[in-house]
Amino acid sequence: MFNLFGGKRKTTITGINIRLQGAVHQLKGLESGDSVIELRIPFRNKVHSDMLTDAGVFKAQEGKPISIKEIKVSDPFSIVGIEPKAPVEIKSGDAVEFRIRVNAPEHNYTGPLTISFETAAEEVVHIEIARTILEWKGKRTEIESSARMLNVQKNGIIVENVQLYKAMSFGDIVTSADVEFPFRMASTEPKLPVKLDTPNGYIMGFFIQAPDHSYSGDLVIKIS
Repeated sequence: MFNLFGGKRKTTITGINIRLQGAVHQLKGLESGDSVIELRIPFRNKVHSDMLTDAGVFKAQEGKPISIKEIKVSDPFSIVGIEPKAPVEIKSGDAVEFRIRVNAPEHNYTGPLTISFETAAEEVVHIEIARTILEWKGKRTEIESSARMLNVQKNGIIVENVQLYKAMSFGDIVTSADVEFPFRMASTEPKLPVKLDTPNGYIMGFFIQAPDHSYSGDLVIKIS
């Protein structure tokens, strides 16, 4: 596939983030020039460790199966096909390799890809985000003005993919990231520190832990 300027498009996934039951596990990224990208995610219902010791190894509740109801990918990607198809129940100690084929963006892209494994319904809180604001060196920039309403798991993870050039410039360096209460910064993709070294855009994924209660107001991300 070629872009509007005659060159073959390039997709650079800086990291693949697997979201499951309120936690995020990070896998290595990849580069591709294909219009459809195939990902293989080894998934093991492992009960004796809560660490990501192998690609796609997660902790489950002791001795209990995990029921995957749905699998979603973050924008600007979209799903072409998944094998095995959801719903899938994975018994304690069992392993499944998910083969996920996604449409690449129709333009050059550098940034993260998040794959969400949705499980059985759990207790959720209602979050209303009026605006998303990025604070860089004390200056606040509104990066998303459309109000959003989310129902997320208590203390679950919200993923914010932010185009840093809305507030920063080529060559700037990010060394730390935080978020205003009642949210908590869990991690970023790519990991800090990072230098904005791509001229056309730099998208960073912020993995933000939601509060354990409902919230209405701004989401303020602080970087320095």
